[in-house]
Amino acid sequence: MANLEQLRQKVKNITDYSPELQQFNNQLDDLINDAYYCIWTMKRWNFATKLSVLRFHVDITKNTDLGNAAAGVTEVKAVVNQSQRQVVFDTSIDRLIFYKDQWEGQPIEIDNMEYTINKVISGTTILLDRSFEGPTSTKNIGWRIKKRWYDLPKDCLELLYLGHRDYPYVSATGSQNPYGKSTAILPRREEELNLRTDYEMGYAEAYIPSPAKLTRPGENLSIAETEIAGANLASGTHYEICYAFVKDGKVGALSDSAIHKLSGNNKGLTVTFTSWNNDPIFAETFNHTWQIPDEWEGHRKVLFWNQNFDPATGERKGLPCWTALVNGLNNTSSAVNDQNYIRPVNVEDTSSTYVIKQTSQFNNKALRYIEIDGQHQQVRPYPRVNGFDYSLNQIKDANNQLLQPEDFVREGVIRYMVKPIPLCIKTDVPNMPYEFHQLIVYKALEDIYLKLGQQGLATTYERKYQKEVSQLAKRYVDKIDLRVQRGQFQLGQAPAVFDGSTLRRIT
Repeated sequence: MANLEQLRQKVKNITDYSPELQQFNNQLDDLINDAYYCIWTMKRWNFATKLSVLRFHVDITKNTDLGNAAAGVTEVKAVVNQSQRQVVFDTSIDRLIFYKDQWEGQPIEIDNMEYTINKVISGTTILLDRSFEGPTSTKNIGWRIKKRWYDLPKDCLELLYLGHRDYPYVSATGSQNPYGKSTAILPRREEELNLRTDYEMGYAEAYIPSPAKLTRPGENLSIAETEIAGANLASGTHYEICYAFVKDGKVGALSDSAIHKLSGNNKGLTVTFTSWNNDPIFAETFNHTWQIPDEWEGHRKVLFWNQNFDPATGERKGLPCWTALVNGLNNTSSAVNDQNYIRPVNVEDTSSTYVIKQTSQFNNKALRYIEIDGQHQQVRPYPRVNGFDYSLNQIKDANNQLLQPEDFVREGVIRYMVKPIPLCIKTDVPNMPYEFHQLIVYKALEDIYLKLGQQGLATTYERKYQKEVSQLAKRYVDKIDLRVQRGQFQLGQAPAVFDGSTLRRIT
């Protein structure tokens, strides 16, 4: 097994040049990662695929989510005002706030006109992307929130399969699954067929790839020390921090990073999100007179810290390994029993600052950042899935905190090409069979010799890795067996279209 450090040493050994300079190592790590990505995306390797579950979401309507409704209430009514963007429901909808990332950016139909949910404020309040055009009403029941587009996983390069299988929900052991594969339809073909976009069924017979969504990148930030109760960050410790925007549940590209050294004990770090001209980034509090959204409305922020970093000296140990900053403990005496403990920090769009208080927020168990560019793929199931296999009851803890909303469950199975995680820490290992590790070295050497202007050596290593790739493709690329059958011509029925002896068209 070859990790990043071993791959780096192998390249140095072949080139007979091995300076122990961090800047040189970082440049070499960049070339190794480029080689890793090149080989990974060269073919549809069967080791580069992943199985996952895609959760479908049933429409939210006036009578589906009544977990918080008063006794005897059978309908959730909406307050809508003409020429305003705010919609207020008279009953809190658990699914709306619990899965707000799933519903933001989705359509809501009100009186037969569709709008887009630009932001979910609470379980009772949402903001539309434009002003409501219908009549003002305090008891509107002609509304429906739909789930039309589904985001593919963050680490998805290419979707290979989507379908309904006999798992994860098993209706009857050993029975044939009732739905099966969903066929991919290209957008242009779907438009030619003129399929009904809002046609709904209990399962999807097909899916249409949708335009990718791009979340804007973060910009700049500043860090300052803060005297705050319950903080336990230690004096003399260095931290490197950056952030990214989250819009409609989709994470964007990272901002510039900043390093700060604490000068005193039991202090917190105040992170201020700024633009490149040093203005604070935040959305204004909603104003009823505004008929268009604020530029930053719905742009929440998530924070990341560099795990490949020496907190004592403030120096990077290699390429930055960005890890999500989590909510952590409320204070030093808290127990690790909060459902939000390991969840990433999510700063509201109306706030331009966030205070880091606890060392428990820098948790190496949190997920690494893998977005890179902020591009997110989406698909639109056809027909739109609006059915479920079983329902869940609302569950709250002793403090009346929602643990499980009233929900309706149906899940599909997806198989897709995985986006590789960058090799940052020196013990990181390429997620591919051992036979490929040498190819990473060959490809990196080709790039190095091209950089040095030694075309002959570059060509040599290009041939070496191309030859090995061809051999490994026989083992790691799935082939579909084809049995080609020649077309048959019916000669016994008149009139024959072709002459059976010459296969020429009869004129």
